[in-house]
Amino acid sequence: MSEQKNIQERVKGTFHKKTVLLVIGIAIGIAVASFTVVTVLPAPDEPLFKNPLRSLLVGLGLLGVACPLCIAGSILGKRAARSPYFEEAFITTVLNVFGFLCFILSLVCIGLSICASVKWLLGSG
Repeated sequence: MSEQKNIQERVKGTFHKKTVLLVIGIAIGIAVASFTVVTVLPAPDEPLFKNPLRSLLVGLGLLGVACPLCIAGSILGKRAARSPYFEEAFITTVLNVFGFLCFILSLVCIGLSICASVKWLLGSG
């Protein structure tokens, strides 16, 4: 019985609060910095999808938004698994869906940035 309790305590302690808070803080800092730089940059004359720097910064900003949402959804999901109420599971689902959408949109933005950079380097852009 003692061995099972030790295993359960080790599994519970996999997320260290300070580490999680540090990761969330860094992600939010990256998001704020990226969106601030995009806001400060002068407006381009060309379409936005042809501007690789803006697309890359928006992608990084969306990754910075997606990370805390997914972490919060994961932590709340572990807590909601023990709860008999459906509200926590609903909130967990909403956080995970929005985190996943932000993650997918960030990959699209970064992919468009890479595509525009390759076109520019090849001289066909």
